[in-house]
This record gives sequence, structure tokens and C-alpha cells, in this order.
Amino acid sequence: MYIVTGANGGIGKAITEALAKSGCRVVMACRNRQKAEQVRQQIVSLSGNSGIEIEELDLASFASVKEFAARLLQGGEKIEALINNAGVMCREFGLTEDGMEQMLQVNYASPWLLTHLLLPALAEGGRIINTSSCTYRLGKTDEHFFDVTAENYGLFKIYGRSKLGVLMFTAELAQRLEGEKITVNAVDPGVVDTGMITMHRWFDPLTNLFFRPFIKSPERGAATSLYLALSEAGRAVSGGFWINRHLRKMPKDVIPQEARGKLWELTERKLKKYLEK
Repeated sequence: MYIVTGANGGIGKAITEALAKSGCRVVMACRNRQKAEQVRQQIVSLSGNSGIEIEELDLASFASVKEFAARLLQGGEKIEALINNAGVMCREFGLTEDGMEQMLQVNYASPWLLTHLLLPALAEGGRIINTSSCTYRLGKTDEHFFDVTAENYGLFKIYGRSKLGVLMFTAELAQRLEGEKITVNAVDPGVVDTGMITMHRWFDPLTNLFFRPFIKSPERGAATSLYLALSEAGRAVSGGFWINRHLRKMPKDVIPQEARGKLWELTERKLKKYLEK
């Protein structure tokens, strides 16, 4: 079983379609079941693979993450790959129902929680694929990682912080899972033509005109995640940062184990209630 978060649009849809065409059984983890069902039907029709199902998951709700994981664990099926693809970029400051800044929760904290809850179901040789971004360079981590207010909010600052968190989580989890025959890697899909840069209109018209030739299609944006999900590379390497299907060095910000450990402990404290059985 392959799990893809945010599977009903953009990169997630492209990943799901390619997995379906490869004969994989896929769980589309999506917030909007009605919208996801339309996509599911398209993919089944295109691929001839009926083993595609939908499970509701709202990453802006820790309760939803826990309920989703409980349903999958109850089924008893082994997970070949967990692809934490879903993400948001929010121009305006906002808090989730859990009181956390929305990008930090959807892009970082909820994938962290989901991964931990599903670890018991990962098959031998299972793969965890996290989605980061080159904007990690704009982020920083310290004891105030989760302390975001309307006054100190900045779109790229907090988005970058969430993506730096993903890289640090990837490196730390890979180290903690050494010898477990489960790999953990992060990908940077690049700038992809999805609702994140069109519907939300964070490019002004002139910037859009300049960057348009460099923007990838969802299919190209999905290529590295698919490579790690289906190839031997995804089984052979753990703790890597991948761009355009090539392994890159983890950024120097991510290497210090003390910083990674502190963020891990901080996140664990935040999510303690949802990690308890």
C-alpha cells in the first residue's frame, strides 16, 4: 500500500496516477472527499487500476491525523511508502483549530505526527518521502519555532521555517531508524505549476512572466518522489535530500545533531497528547 497526502491535485495527483499505472495500491489521503472522488475515477479510468481508494485526512487538524492513522492501522495492511506530499503556502496569518500557525502544522507538524503514528505499519524496506523546498534557507529553528503571531508573520519566513523543519525531521528520523530497514528521504520538487502559485496569486504579473519558463509541470515535480518510491535508490539511501532525482548534501543548517534533537523534543512536547495511545 502506498499513501499519498494531498493526492487529489497538482503533484499529488501526478504521483497517484503514476503509482496507479505501475500497478500499486494507493490510498489517496485528502481533505475533500468529493473532489478526491472525481480525481480517483479519472485515475482508475486512465490506469485500469481499481485499487485506488480515498481516506479523509485534514492536516490542519491533529485529531484528523490521529483518526486517519487509526483507520489504516486497524486494516493491518503493510505500507510500502508514505509520501508526505501535501502542503500549503498562506499569504495571511492564520491559526488551525489546534492553535498552531497553519503552515507549520500542515507542512511540518502534521506530517511529523502522521509518520510517527504509521511507523508500526511500515513494511520491511518501507520508504518515507517528505517534501521540503529550497526556501528552507529562509527559515531558522530555535526554541521559538512554533511561536508565530500576526506581528512576526512573514509568508516566506514561516514557509521556509516549515520546510527547514521537514529537513531536520528527515535527517533525525533517518538516524533514529538506522538498522530498521526503513528509509527516510526528503525531496525538493522545485517550483511547480499548482494552485500554490496560481490560485493564491503570490506572483505578481511581471514576476509570473519572468518565472513562467522555469516552472515545472506537476508531472516533472512528481518525478523525484516517484523515483524514491519505486526505484532501488529509495531503498538504498536514507537521510538524503533529493533534487531532480539526484542526491544532494544535507544543508549545513540540518547537520548539527543538537539542533535536530532540540526540534524533535520541542515537537514531541507539542504533540504529546496525540502520540499517546
